[in-house]
Amino acid sequence: MKKLFEILLVAVIFFSLGMYVGQDKDVVDTPIAVTTADTVPDKVKPEQKPEAKPEPVSSSVPVPASVAAPVRSKNLAVVYTFDEDIERKYNDLIEKKLKTIGFSLADPHKRVNDHYKEKYGSTKLDFLSFMSVVNDEKIKPLFNIDPRIAAFSPFNLLGYKKLDENQTYVMHLLPEVILDIIGITDEKLRAEYIESFKPLDAMIEEELGGTKSYIEYDKLAEKRMMNFELTFDRPKDLTDFTDDFQEKFEEAMEDSDYLIAGFFDFKESSAGEGTIPDYDAFWTYALCHFKFSYTVFDNEGGRPKAGMFAPCAMYMYIKKDSNTLVIGMPTLANWGATLKIDDPKRADFIKKLDKEIPALLIKLGAKEVPNVNPLTRKSAASTAVTKTASTEAETVEEKKPEAVATPRKVTTPSTAGHIEKEFISAYLRGPLATAAQVKADLENAGFEVLGTHNIDKKGDLTSIIFTCPSLKKMASKKSRGFMGVLKVLVDDVNKQISISNPLYFAKAYLQDDFDKVTATKVLDKLNQTFDGLTNAKDGMEFDDLSGYHFAMSMPYYEDMESVASGDNAKLIEKAKASGSVVFELTLDNGATLLGVKLDKRTTKFAKKIGANNASVIPYTVLIENGEAKVLAPKYNLALHYPLLSMTGFMTIATVPGAIIKDCKKIFQ
Repeated sequence: MKKLFEILLVAVIFFSLGMYVGQDKDVVDTPIAVTTADTVPDKVKPEQKPEAKPEPVSSSVPVPASVAAPVRSKNLAVVYTFDEDIERKYNDLIEKKLKTIGFSLADPHKRVNDHYKEKYGSTKLDFLSFMSVVNDEKIKPLFNIDPRIAAFSPFNLLGYKKLDENQTYVMHLLPEVILDIIGITDEKLRAEYIESFKPLDAMIEEELGGTKSYIEYDKLAEKRMMNFELTFDRPKDLTDFTDDFQEKFEEAMEDSDYLIAGFFDFKESSAGEGTIPDYDAFWTYALCHFKFSYTVFDNEGGRPKAGMFAPCAMYMYIKKDSNTLVIGMPTLANWGATLKIDDPKRADFIKKLDKEIPALLIKLGAKEVPNVNPLTRKSAASTAVTKTASTEAETVEEKKPEAVATPRKVTTPSTAGHIEKEFISAYLRGPLATAAQVKADLENAGFEVLGTHNIDKKGDLTSIIFTCPSLKKMASKKSRGFMGVLKVLVDDVNKQISISNPLYFAKAYLQDDFDKVTATKVLDKLNQTFDGLTNAKDGMEFDDLSGYHFAMSMPYYEDMESVASGDNAKLIEKAKASGSVVFELTLDNGATLLGVKLDKRTTKFAKKIGANNASVIPYTVLIENGEAKVLAPKYNLALHYPLLSMTGFMTIATVPGAIIKDCKKIFQ
């Protein structure tokens, strides 16, 4: 009787998991098979299960999503099911605990459903989060066997919950399936890769629990990978090529409605460069097409579990001394074949992207190559080349002495920056002036200039960082040090200067310690220093600043990111030795504020979402009580760009993570 009860109970659980509420009649979901000794998947004994019949191949579609290919394993993914909302536990596991077993979080995308709701007006999901993780210490040595393994590095540890269900699902593709999709047969690599997943699943089971089950599949797509090579004239400095290509590639993708949802540089990752010395460059992009994402995962008949394939990872690498960029990515046909996504709307979208992405690569000069281990085939180009001079003429610029400027007088001070009808501007805009002139005006007014920083390569954007006794006084309290400096942006792009409004930032950065009188005095002094200042359109209601956060699940002021810990003096010494510190300010309470240069790739966001607010660079690091911390970039960027929409934020999805990495790097 007890055994019968267990069988009936498992059958009920299976039935409840296998059903999709509101599903399109054309969508037949792949069942979740509960693996116990007393049950078999889908209520059908393995030997009774009919063979999958390949669907007819359309001659007009070269890469059909539903053509069968050999299957080595019947299980596609492992699923952990919870009869409650565990979103917070899931986030905590990934953000804090996975690093203890060697996994790093590459580019987190929490609550993607919130973006769906804002852009498309509705969602059927309570939460949908794409958390891309990678154990780069284990993965990087495998590149020396077959670099195609990067096609799922990072991979998504998916979490979601529907609005009309109590269950939360956490899942990921099985490593065996990943290897089969890529086409990797090397037994050593397969064994090591499969082994690398075991600590992850053990931690999920230990920390979260839940009911463990598997999604089955019976076919792979016929064409499972897209592989390309691009030959180039190799310059003396390889970054001249990689920077240029990355910029062109990203522009091409974004112009075609794709988002760069992630960027992971394996040459600069925490595991160190030494494990892949045979590669001069190696990175992966995470790509997302937002409309495709919403169409497949959300709305009526949505298939959120397909999110375990997302975002799409595209790897790119250059072998040592080579003049060939090698590119690879799994096709989206894998989604349709394994999950039986065959309703016309979604299936056609899959086919569209599998045509569009190769076309974009071909337009950039790449040529399609067979899906075989690149290390075992000879590239179309020579693997050893002579480095040539850069296509741009090399010039050695003589360092010119800084121009001397005479301080200017303001006859009629402006009243810009004050609260008007409950609204406050984030910046004071003024007529364009040289950096030398701005510094002279600041110093003449009694401000202390701490440093200047050219944000972009061309020198169109220059950030001038300054302080004064009033700013230092307000900042000399625990966790309030970010108020110690303000910045003037000399903006040759928009032909203006932009000054951080002390009243706006003091309200945000000082929280309960807000000192309106002192902040207003600093504001009035700035209006008396620079002529013709006006309010920027960027701003928000004054009372919203102290409790500001960009959107649901986004960080607040107090949700700071720790980037290093240790003795204060040693942290400062290590940071300064990195060569990336623009300024140093010691506060009255003994805390230290540092300004950090961001990587040139990271700083590109400024011109993408608005050069006029680029004074968020250099990024500030506060060192106090044995910890170096930064304001959460998702908070601080939104504060500096108050007019930025959710859609706009998605276009810089990789930037918050990149800022944190850049700030951590100076302490390593």
